[in-house]
Amino acid sequence: MSGQDNWKQLEEKISVAAKLSRRPVAISFLDAPPSHVQKFDGTEPSGCSFWRLAAAGRVFYTVPENHFNCAVGAYTHNIALSPEREKETEQTLKMMFDLGYVKPEEVPQIPRLPNAPAAILYAPLGDVPVAPDVVLFA
Repeated sequence: MSGQDNWKQLEEKISVAAKLSRRPVAISFLDAPPSHVQKFDGTEPSGCSFWRLAAAGRVFYTVPENHFNCAVGAYTHNIALSPEREKETEQTLKMMFDLGYVKPEEVPQIPRLPNAPAAILYAPLGDVPVAPDVVLFA
């Protein structure tokens, strides 16, 4: 049985057991763009938007520039932003503080990749062509 068949079986088992209404999303942080996967074309308002596309069945990869619209996602993915975009991160965090979503002292505890990935692959778990680093369930 191939690795991809294993991911399909795992997705089926988890989806049935947890009664998921959306497909689990596999995410892989890569050192180079995958040659066998389509590069994302277009823009999205946030990094979380890529999860929605993958849950709907798309298999694709992004590059750091695709994440510039999301200050928090760029922070967690360790993607360097321009000075103007860095100000957006500060504004977004201030809004999150004001809403009580996160406290200032919690920011250093927010998980962050040690290095920016060259590419980020998104796919439904059952269709992922490489082992995922993270799987999201909704």
